[in-house]
Amino acid sequence: MIRVKAAFFSFTPPAAPDDDGSYLRWHLLDHMPEQYQLPGIQLALRYIADGEYLTSRIASSGHLEEVGNVVNYLVGDPVQQTHDDFMQLGRRLAELGRFPEVRPSLQLRMPALLRWSGAPQALVSAEVVPFRPHRGVVVIVEEPLSDDVGAWLQWLHTEHYPALLSTPGTAGAWMYGSTSTWNLHPVTQGDPQYTTVVYLDDDPLEVTRALTPVLEERWRTGAVRPLFAGPLRTMIQWEAWRGRALPGR
Repeated sequence: MIRVKAAFFSFTPPAAPDDDGSYLRWHLLDHMPEQYQLPGIQLALRYIADGEYLTSRIASSGHLEEVGNVVNYLVGDPVQQTHDDFMQLGRRLAELGRFPEVRPSLQLRMPALLRWSGAPQALVSAEVVPFRPHRGVVVIVEEPLSDDVGAWLQWLHTEHYPALLSTPGTAGAWMYGSTSTWNLHPVTQGDPQYTTVVYLDDDPLEVTRALTPVLEERWRTGAVRPLFAGPLRTMIQWEAWRGRALPGR
């Protein structure tokens, strides 16, 4: 039984050229951990696209051309309360002086989890793939071009995902879609989208190159069009603690 029902996806631009890493340290060591006080937060993940990652995208358009960071919170029951509390937590932390910098937002959404798949080589259940350490992801955001995408979704299930997950270096893929199941804050709403996260065990740039012809097949039918598809690397590094005094030191 899968605990995750939905996810927050926050897309922001790359850090400023003069960024000294203080924002990353604050977000990883202060802000992201605070989200776990919310009743349904199952996991908090952050990814970055910089350097060659920015030029290795398969597709990007509109405001998502500027994506440099993706923050992903996995949400379980109670979903509605978690959504409502999430929208209030930032304001509360700011009042406490715990929200020193607000990065410009490109998009914030909370879609519902639609399907989850694990690669045979990952040797774990599909339900736990995001909880398993991984080196990065390919994030795909797609816009449906008609109300009838049933055949496309069926093709994803029967043909596309088996081909994708047989590619060396992949660990699994989770797919989300826009929903009216919950009463969402206006900032998390927008035109219908599908968001897919492909979890990667090997170098994200190398795996993305291998996946590109497979992923491009998603758009040949004309059922959807890509708004963003590209690799990002995991953000968790020991360097996050640089410059912070440790207890007893």
